[in-house]
Amino acid sequence: MGYEMLLIKSPHRMESRKLGLALLVGFCIGVVTSFISITLSTAEQQFSLAYGARANPSPEINLHPHISGRSATGVIRMKQTSSSTNYAAHSTGQTKDDAVELASGKETEEANHGENEAERVQHTTQKQEAIESKPPGIGDRFNEHIGFERGEATKAACDLSNPRTDVCELHGDVRIHGKSSSVVLVSADREPRNPERRQSWQIKPYARKFDKAAMAHIQQVSVRSSNGLGDDVPRCTANHSVPAVVFAIGGYSGNYYHDFTDVLVPLFITSRRFDGEVQLVIGTTKLWWISKYEPILRKLSRYEIVYSGSDDRVHCYPHAIVGLHSHKAMSIDPARAPNGYSMVDFTRFMRSTYSLGRDSPIRLGDDGGRKPRLLLIPRQGTRRFTNFREIVGVVEESGFEVVVAEAKMGSKVAEVARVVNSCDVMMGVHGAGLTNFVFLPTGAVIIQVVPFGNLENISRSCFGYSSEDAKLHYLEYSIREEESSLIEQYPRDHPVFKDPKSIHRKGWNKMGEVYLDKQNVKLDVNRFRPLLLKARQLLHR
Repeated sequence: MGYEMLLIKSPHRMESRKLGLALLVGFCIGVVTSFISITLSTAEQQFSLAYGARANPSPEINLHPHISGRSATGVIRMKQTSSSTNYAAHSTGQTKDDAVELASGKETEEANHGENEAERVQHTTQKQEAIESKPPGIGDRFNEHIGFERGEATKAACDLSNPRTDVCELHGDVRIHGKSSSVVLVSADREPRNPERRQSWQIKPYARKFDKAAMAHIQQVSVRSSNGLGDDVPRCTANHSVPAVVFAIGGYSGNYYHDFTDVLVPLFITSRRFDGEVQLVIGTTKLWWISKYEPILRKLSRYEIVYSGSDDRVHCYPHAIVGLHSHKAMSIDPARAPNGYSMVDFTRFMRSTYSLGRDSPIRLGDDGGRKPRLLLIPRQGTRRFTNFREIVGVVEESGFEVVVAEAKMGSKVAEVARVVNSCDVMMGVHGAGLTNFVFLPTGAVIIQVVPFGNLENISRSCFGYSSEDAKLHYLEYSIREEESSLIEQYPRDHPVFKDPKSIHRKGWNKMGEVYLDKQNVKLDVNRFRPLLLKARQLLHR
């Protein structure tokens, strides 16, 4: 009570003027003290939050590979898990039209099925990471000392979760030195950063990641981010205003099927969205490959090709994609493709590239009596028809005009494309020649003859699902033991006939030797005839 009484009693001893002044000073001191206390507390909290966010990035979350969320620091982390596993494929490395092209270089049919499972389930337990920094108030221009100064965010995002391919997409000041196979994304913010924000990846830009034999000789590309401080950033010697797509031609390139499934279809997915305003940076020594597919490459890019292995310049771009997007064997998933591209778009693109005149097949009943044309692929090597003339006869009896053609070494793609596009039905034994379905008119028919030996899944994976994705009518004919030349080589109670899966379990080489390299086909034309009638019915639709 003494203290309280003192406060109450003491004013009676003060003069009124002094009392007013003292009250005013005391009030002001109290207000200032409270303001300082609140400001310091708020600043401490904000600093704590900001530092905590940088030091402890948000935890990884499960997301679709093409959907990302942005954290407060600009660091995006994505992770996917699945029970699927990558398998090691074994191959002889051949490029002839006999073995390698048929089942996409997989060791067994089970491995082939495993790839399809990986495509459906999607992805392994590898991380996808993106790094982003936003420079304040910088215009969109190039500076010879520091590269591109851009008002937009500098961003690197690498998707390592796809079992078919690894892809990095970089936005900002991107510098590519082909001779050293290095790609650097330089941040426009020159302030030192947390080391976690300077990331690096090693990418093999060939869309067959699951196949170790195919990937063994693909040159690795180093992709990294840098804040530009130090001597580790190359100086630009060639400046470009369009994006770049960096990829390799290797693996099984040179095999017609693999040229499409491993390179041309993924390249379409990756680069078509730019409508020619993109530059291709290609790692290859196969200049004949470039010449063979030059019309396609020129249609995708209006700019000269940069050959990364021999080019010692430092090319600078505002945007670059390292690696090619790939969804499934010889096809496109519109849900994952830019602009919703599909195999229908790819085949339309191919017809445009080679100036092919037919977008739709004949429609029986509206043709003035003209016969539909059936392209019959004879094959000169293994898996050939041994009763070819008899087959031609039954095809003609079924109301078709027969066209016999097979691309040979040195054949121009344009010549093959014109022949295929002139036909309404294409028929052949499982092999690379069926890749030419990409030139058929939309709505045409493809007939795949599947050799004996439990090869249906392999055959459908290569040409069945993809041709249906292209809106073609797919028909399949699996031969019996009696139609296979294997009956002349093995007794009928041999595992080759009784247990084909046991042959598959011996590995790709053994399976291929028996069912692909040693087998020819004598088609049972009476059994096959109803399929030809089915093809005609489809052309009535």
